[in-house]
Amino acid sequence: MLRYSVTIVRAREGADYTVVLVNLDEGPRLMSRVVGLPVEQVRIGLTVRARIDATEDGPLLVFTAQEGRA
Repeated sequence: MLRYSVTIVRAREGADYTVVLVNLDEGPRLMSRVVGLPVEQVRIGLTVRARIDATEDGPLLVFTAQEGRA
């Protein structure tokens, strides 16, 4: 669950994106971004799920909103 911090980065060119700090139920805190959701809908308390995306720079851990959970 996204329980710690959310920042919206307003890009000059390209799409805005979020930077989030997520406290995992298992204990660690991870920094990444939430994808697949408009930045205005990303908020503390949002239930998220981690996934690894393949990018041209290598694997990237991102979070997605878990459907049906807030």
